Parts: sequence; structure tokens; C-alpha cells
Amino acid sequence: MKNSHLLESIIRLTEKRDQHSLEICLIQTLEELIAAKRLQLYECSEASGKLELTLVLDATLDQEGRAVLDSAPEKACLRVDDPVLLDCLKTQQPALYHPEAQETQAIYPIVTKEQIVSVLCVATKTLSSREQELITSFLRIYQNYLLLLSDNERDTLTGLLNRKSFDQRIQRVMCSYTESRRRATDQVEYFGLAVLDIDHFKRVNDQYGHLYGDEVLLLFTRLMRNTFRESDLLFRFGGEEFIVIMKNVDAEKSCAVLDRFRKVVEAFSFPQVGKVTVSIGMAEITDQELPTTIIGKADKALYYAKKNGRNQVHAYEQLVREGKLEDIRHQGTVELF
Repeated sequence: MKNSHLLESIIRLTEKRDQHSLEICLIQTLEELIAAKRLQLYECSEASGKLELTLVLDATLDQEGRAVLDSAPEKACLRVDDPVLLDCLKTQQPALYHPEAQETQAIYPIVTKEQIVSVLCVATKTLSSREQELITSFLRIYQNYLLLLSDNERDTLTGLLNRKSFDQRIQRVMCSYTESRRRATDQVEYFGLAVLDIDHFKRVNDQYGHLYGDEVLLLFTRLMRNTFRESDLLFRFGGEEFIVIMKNVDAEKSCAVLDRFRKVVEAFSFPQVGKVTVSIGMAEITDQELPTTIIGKADKALYYAKKNGRNQVHAYEQLVREGKLEDIRHQGTVELF
């Protein structure tokens, strides 16, 4: 293999500016470099204290030997009770084994900041030492670049996803909604977006100073991380405004989780400041509307909560059904307040 081809592969990989494009480029690059029957990328997350590995990219050879890449595969999960996989996750080192006589399986954990964020699985007839070296080298490049992208997507103070990364992330969620609707037989999974606004935050900054205001934001962020699932997307949208995107949970449960978080904030004693409350507005995410329309609906529910006493959670669709809000009929409009 010519050095020029390897350099071109590295250049192509580092041209990407978002994680999903980077993942696709990694799989496509490895397809070109090694003779694999199948390449699978699993996302690592934790739910209810248990580790989950969910398939996000699947590249399989078809009958004619051509690689077919599925960037929205069925929600298959890798069994975490497999001894080889467990050892791989524990040691954070690659594992190579032979489940069948004519097949070699290789598992590569992808680690950033000493934490496994995803797992690459390679199925092939044989895997030479040269191919293993190529995979390891490209994964190291991928991990380093993934870390750079992650830092660019994060809010400097809180470490949450920032507003810049919101558009790309919500588009992926809306694509997931489309895919779930295509697969569903009886029920489409629910996706919800909530806008959270700390009540009277300006008063905190004016009375106690910005250092204590920043401490409130940091502690508020910690409460968010402790309350919401790892699979939920948490954003600092600006100032004291936050956004949560919840996937694969029904509307009633989403409201219950948000109200539980509201109570957690209300019960928490912030140093020097004391009691702080939060108002929350939620709206359903569908693929029939623009992201700005969805945020506009959540904003209307938030505004209703603030206008009616603050420290409340309201869902836009429920308020419309009850006749307390008029439905937004023009897409792409956002009401600012």
C-alpha cells in the first residue's frame, strides 16, 4: 500500500467537522485498507447503571463483495456479558478471537479521556499483523480528532454541548425519528425537546456577583447530569438557558422526569445563594417541522410557566389541548422573550 494513499486517507478523515461524518469516514477508510467481511461501530452508553453498546454504523459485504454502509441500522445491541468483550472493556485493550473456523473477530475499544465511548467490531477471514497495525493507528488518529471535535462542541464553563453543536445533533435525532417511524408497526418512539431556564438568574448575578452565578450554573449542570440519562442530550443554549433532548421515552414519562429534575433543583441548597428554581417548557420532536418551530413550541410552554408563577413544567401539546395556548401554524418562526 502506497504511503500517498495512507496520507490521503488521513487527510480525508481530518476534514470532517462533526462526529457522525467522522464515524462514517472512519468506517469507509477501514473498508479500503483491510479485507473485512463486516465492520460495526457501537456507541457506548449507560442506562440504569448498566453498560449498553448500541449499533450506529454497519458496513457489510453484499453477495457481489461490495461494501454496503448503513448509517441508520436497526437498534441492535452488543451482548455485554460475552467474556471476551467484558475483558476488552475492562482492560480497554483490543481483543482477537475465533468464534468460527473460517472467521476472525476483533474488538477495538475507542477511548477518550480514559473512558470508552464506542467499540469497533471487525469480522474477517484473517487479520494480518499489518492490518491490525493499520486499524490501531487509524483509531488513534480518530480518537485524537474526536477529542478535538468534542472540545469544540462543548460549552467552556459547564462542559455541556454548546449551541453551535445543537443544529447538527437535532438533525440526527430527527433522522432517528424518521427511521423509527419507518420501522414501527404499532407505535412510533417519542422524542422530546425541553427548554430549561433558571428563574431570576439575573438577580443572582446582580446580588452575589458573576463568580457565584457561574457556580450556580456548574452545580445546576451537575444536577442535570445526575438526573437525566446518559443517552439524553444536554445543551447549554446560552446564559441561564439549557436544552434537553430525550429519546425513546413517552411524553408522560418525559414530563415526569423533567418535573423530578425541577424538584431536585428546588430542594438543592446553592452555596451563598440558597434556593434556586427552574421553569421548563417541552415540545415533541417530529420530522414534520423545522427545529426552529420545535424550539418555538417549547419556548411558548416555557413562557407560559414563567407567566403563571415559575418553577413549573409544561408541555406545549398538552397546553394546546387544554386551550391554554394557540397552536403554532407557521413553521420556522420562533417567539423570543
